[in-house]
Amino acid sequence: MLTPSLSIVISTIDKNFEKFVKNFQFKKLKNVDEVIVIVQGVEKLVHQSALASFKVIVEKSYGLSLSRNIGIENSSSDFIWFLDDDIYLFDYSIDKIKDHLGKNPSIDLHTIRLECFDKKPYKKYPNKHSLNRINALRISSVELVVSKKFVIRNNIRFNKNLGLGSKFPSTEENIFFLDVFDKGGKVSHYPEFLLKHEYIDRKTSHFKNEFILKAKGAFCRRYGGLTGFLILGYYSLKCLLVSKNFFKILNLFFGYLHAHTILGLDDE
Repeated sequence: MLTPSLSIVISTIDKNFEKFVKNFQFKKLKNVDEVIVIVQGVEKLVHQSALASFKVIVEKSYGLSLSRNIGIENSSSDFIWFLDDDIYLFDYSIDKIKDHLGKNPSIDLHTIRLECFDKKPYKKYPNKHSLNRINALRISSVELVVSKKFVIRNNIRFNKNLGLGSKFPSTEENIFFLDVFDKGGKVSHYPEFLLKHEYIDRKTSHFKNEFILKAKGAFCRRYGGLTGFLILGYYSLKCLLVSKNFFKILNLFFGYLHAHTILGLDDE
């Protein structure tokens, strides 16, 4: 069986562009079938010679989810791997993921592992290959490698109301994971560290920010059922411990109660 083709979709913005071009390890992408770079916040790029061999798309509007969706629409490969402009690859990253895709062509969504610069795991990862809905709680978009055919056939996209650059800057990747899973997608974990990133502890800020809390509340509603409500309770306790402010918890319940509006479902 032929190895599935792979597109790398890299998201960046105008203020990061020069640093990205200077520091990103483009040589490590040599075995990728297609590289798409999406630059937001600009109408036209003047200096892009370093990206001459890649597909470069400019977009005036901001929003990480918007950028990911542009990548989905414009990719021409079997699988898409979403990256940020400050991610570091290992020398073997592309070869390993392509080999894994070739051995598991029926999986619709693969998750991989991210490592800190001190070689510690970025987070606690599952110790099993087969994933379930609860694993949506701890997903980052750079850890996702998804089948384009599956998401196009099932009309799955990142929610543009969520994620960095939007009003509610969180949980877009978690809901994307749920959408794939709930549409019957086969979801698997590949226990290899294929990326590096500076560790950023967002636990404190995430449970103090009004709009992130509302996004988390909306995610709990999207998760649904008793489990979704239990996750809301868990978030509420964590919010109280972190913020020491009971009123912050109300943002979680606001997001839960107004999930349809936050997720843009009222417009459908």
